[in-house]
Amino acid sequence: MIPFRRVLLSAFTLLTAISPLFAQQLYITNEPLMTLERLNIGTGALSTLYNIGAKPDDLTLNSLGQLIYTVPSTGTVYLYDPVTSTNSVLASGLPYARDLAIEPGGNTMLIAIYSPGKIMRYDFKTKTTVALAQKLGSCDGITYDAYGNLYAVANHNTIVQIDPSTGAVLKTLTLEAHYKTNGADGLTYDSFTRSLWATHAGTTGKGLIQIPVTASGFTTGNFSLYLFTSQLSGSAPDGLKSDGKGNLYVGAIHTVFVYNIASNTITKSFVVGGADGVSLVPGTY
Repeated sequence: MIPFRRVLLSAFTLLTAISPLFAQQLYITNEPLMTLERLNIGTGALSTLYNIGAKPDDLTLNSLGQLIYTVPSTGTVYLYDPVTSTNSVLASGLPYARDLAIEPGGNTMLIAIYSPGKIMRYDFKTKTTVALAQKLGSCDGITYDAYGNLYAVANHNTIVQIDPSTGAVLKTLTLEAHYKTNGADGLTYDSFTRSLWATHAGTTGKGLIQIPVTASGFTTGNFSLYLFTSQLSGSAPDGLKSDGKGNLYVGAIHTVFVYNIASNTITKSFVVGGADGVSLVPGTY
């Protein structure tokens, strides 16, 4: 049974949580248009940064504010510098590469391989890639929490906790009964709630999943599902990021939306030509 979350928050705290939205901007990977884009949350203005020429998937940023993104069909991970407008290859030979997570310390990055379901570790200094975890069925979202625990979306309907040194699966959290490609996709950690959050498009509907974590990771069976099926008609939640102030930013194919955790509402929603991965533009929130 999915537990019900009760949130008690003062009007002042809620206002503080929502107000930064109007200055926020997002980088977006646009899969159908094959572009990198920038969205101004305050004005809704959308601008194209780079024409990729192939369909991108996830997007993350390094400490320099450069965009790192994947192109599953070519098995390539790219780096785009928004200051110099240059695009370069970071890693290749990784068919079905999807979600990304820069590891604590910033020296290495994890790359989720959708099929055959494994996680690769890329070293920024040596520019080499080695396998960390394998035989996950499929792999989408990956993230670390504040305690240094590593998690991934595996085989669509489960979240797994993984040993970051050996790649062994330590725990498994089943979200719903397996049916085709139902279940979670994107995955992120939110310091505001001290929880993992996953995007969800399954037999139960479309929405977001909250998974509380502690220093030992998650507790099996402990998660909450928040549905927005009617609001997301024609769209499917995919990539997401947290601002650490109570807001989640979600790429949902034809929609980009902002979810305020405290009020359990979608506070901003934009119709776009396509949205998969999202990342917050540094200095705009």
